[in-house]
Amino acid sequence: MNHKLTSDRFAVVDVNNKWLDAKKFSPPRGAKMMMIDRRLGVAVLGVWRDADGWTHWCPLPTFDRDDE
Repeated sequence: MNHKLTSDRFAVVDVNNKWLDAKKFSPPRGAKMMMIDRRLGVAVLGVWRDADGWTHWCPLPTFDRDDE
């Protein structure tokens, strides 16, 4: 993983993990994921609904097997 603090030190980001554009990569329905409206810049955890206006999504992280 390659992570860093943002310049305002408000968040830690993984520079290798990118948001998926919902127009290019259709999000699965009925399952939890991270979602964001790129213009607003605030991510939420939830279930995708087209009516909510999200533009991008991202799968949730998992643990490494040797982390158990």
